[in-house]
Amino acid sequence: MQSPLDRLYRAKLALLATIATVVGVALLVLAHWADSHAAGWLHDLPVTDIGSALFTTGLIAIFFEYIDQADAETRANERLRRVLSEEAPAIRDAVVDGFAFAPDALTNVASSQTLDRIVENTLAIRLGDSELAADAYRDLREQTVGAKERWRDAHVVVELAPWQNGKGSMFVATVRWEYRFVPANPVLRFSCVSDLDAFRELSSDRTSTEVWYFQPINGLTAASPEVFELVEVTVNGKRRPSRRSTRKDGQSYTCNLGDEATTGEEVVISYTYRALVQQHGHVLHLDLAQPTKDFTAQLSYGNCGIRYMNVLDYLSGPRQPRISRLSASDPTPSVSIVYDGWTFPKGGVAFVWVLEGEMPIARHA
Repeated sequence: MQSPLDRLYRAKLALLATIATVVGVALLVLAHWADSHAAGWLHDLPVTDIGSALFTTGLIAIFFEYIDQADAETRANERLRRVLSEEAPAIRDAVVDGFAFAPDALTNVASSQTLDRIVENTLAIRLGDSELAADAYRDLREQTVGAKERWRDAHVVVELAPWQNGKGSMFVATVRWEYRFVPANPVLRFSCVSDLDAFRELSSDRTSTEVWYFQPINGLTAASPEVFELVEVTVNGKRRPSRRSTRKDGQSYTCNLGDEATTGEEVVISYTYRALVQQHGHVLHLDLAQPTKDFTAQLSYGNCGIRYMNVLDYLSGPRQPRISRLSASDPTPSVSIVYDGWTFPKGGVAFVWVLEGEMPIARHA
């Protein structure tokens, strides 16, 4: 079936040929009439020549169009195939180079679904395993594409100090975070809960800044002011106010970032909170909620009765972190971990300690 454009072309050609033929016949008739009636002034005009030319052209155009149409289409298709065959490598290389060196061009010609398929197929070629490529890219996409914020130069400093000894003894941990990012949410949310399901839910919530889990003990719950306290929040060095709210199973703080959150520019945020940690829990977690580039964590534990402090990293990145420590016998014992490069959400570090009071007493014969 012919396309509307082809039908329009044939109709226009037939109309022009018909007009040319009719005008040519009319001019020939006029020339013949001039000869019959001795109209001398018409003999000075090339009426016969023009009429013959128009008549012949009109007939030839109609005849050639209907006779040569199939052959003309065949020749055009063959010429197009020959050009495409000869230029296909150059076209292919130009497209690949354009996508490789000008990735922004992809967004103009491909949807998000198409881009996902391109990435999966490319990764499958590199890995040699299409199933692994699909699973790996799906996990990567869920962790990074869905994250609206990117943290850079994240530093966290933790200072442990004794808070209560004896049964249910506690450490108080003063934690200070600082990093650069472009805010996607104008409000920071800090929470302390005693319910593990609520803790997991808030930990997966990308709008939640910090979540602290506290198991109730000695009359203390997650709602107790001693258990968790937001001390300070600053944005670009300017202190921001916060608001505390409590409920039966926990407490939360909210802090508005102010005008800095609406500019779309990178800001430096710093916040400090204090939280209670059970000494016999032997572990303190620091989790990364967003994709983070360049991460440093340091923990100091002087006068805490800790015999040894270890650090376990579960940073989701290909590089090996650098760990340094000052032993418990040092006047200022500490341990630090440094990771250069990007690490993905749900990663972090855990500080694990051994208490001096838990060591067996040596018996002498």
